[in-house]
Amino acid sequence: MAATEIDDVLGHVLEGSRLRGQVFCETVARAPWALRFPARAEAAFHLVTAGSALLIVDGTTCALSQGDLVLLPRGTEHVMADRAKTRPVELGDWLASGRPLGGASGPETRALCGVYKLEGLGAHHPVLRLLPSYLVLPAARTRADGDLAATLTALAREHERGERGGSVIVSRLLEILFVQVVRAWAADQPLGRAGWIGALDDALLARALSILHGDLARAWDVAALARASATSRATLARRFVTAVGEPPLAYLTRARMHEAARQLRASDAALAEISASVGYQSEFAFNRAFRRAFGVPPGQYRRATPARAA
Repeated sequence: MAATEIDDVLGHVLEGSRLRGQVFCETVARAPWALRFPARAEAAFHLVTAGSALLIVDGTTCALSQGDLVLLPRGTEHVMADRAKTRPVELGDWLASGRPLGGASGPETRALCGVYKLEGLGAHHPVLRLLPSYLVLPAARTRADGDLAATLTALAREHERGERGGSVIVSRLLEILFVQVVRAWAADQPLGRAGWIGALDDALLARALSILHGDLARAWDVAALARASATSRATLARRFVTAVGEPPLAYLTRARMHEAARQLRASDAALAEISASVGYQSEFAFNRAFRRAFGVPPGQYRRATPARAA
């Protein structure tokens, strides 16, 4: 299988989410300083461009230095500080004040801080739900990956220049960066710990996943998927559970519900049409499966979704 086919599954999922990245501030601080970032619906990130800091999240403390990259996939509340005992200032209060952060003469730290918006699903998102509450890619790791290092360098340079159209370039670089971070994280995980994203490194499973995503409406069973993937039913079932963490048909149901949610957000198509497009001829069965996945029926999910774009 060609690499482009393997990558298509992850690309398809992220494109359907309308991934967008944005830098909302550059934190420039001198010790002593501490900044509390509240919990939010979007994924958050920090890139330390100078100096050092502590990341305090989920009861743990992690030392950061220049070049380290932090991703908080579910926007978990956290603190960035010069040391653990410094009392934090709330992010909103600091941004509103317009004042410098911290002392006047202590060691300086700089960090680009921003968010990733992935439309809909929240914690149910097929990528975000696999990632830990936070992950850190140290500078040594990012430098070892030439493509990732180049993206980070270009991002910092483009933000610093602030030239015309720069916000668009920064946003696109951040989208590239997100995919590269997910790839780097998956590459560092043992078998089975990166779910379907890690399984894309297995040519057989990548083929099976691509086939499923390419025809969600088909009445698949494991035997039919195994034939389409040019393997045996037993081999496919065993390797799928080991690497992805769930049987093929359980994954298929989840993928169908994610696609249905995307269509509910992005279109005004009738529920019966959406139901059929993801393999449900019975609208009742579709409603039941959707409620099981998202806690609400599809009609209510659609009404609760912000204004949709065609």
